Amino acid sequence: MNSALTLAIVTGMSVEDVSYRSIANLEWSFIKLPNPVFINDTIYAESEIIEKRESKSKPDRGIVTIMTRAFNQKNTLVMEFKRKSLAAKKNKGAIPDYEDINFNEN
Repeated sequence: MNSALTLAIVTGMSVEDVSYRSIANLEWSFIKLPNPVFINDTIYAESEIIEKRESKSKPDRGIVTIMTRAFNQKNTLVMEFKRKSLAAKKNKGAIPDYEDINFNEN
């Protein structure tokens, strides 16, 4: 598989858990691809917030550092990357909080 496609898929897998409130990606510190991904592989990903701080210039936002790792069906590490994201604080900005969303409405 093309590694750029794998990166996009793995990043997309983390949106609901860690980057739903992201306004912008600020920095990608590194991307490691220790093992290849093949067609028909099943990819699993996990993300961990390793640092967070308030924005110095925007009081309604914060900077979040996220470490994401992806594994194939054999639990072999196929990708890991670290990134920083600008995120809206809870109850701030235009991005609704999860509890404010009624998923049962049509």
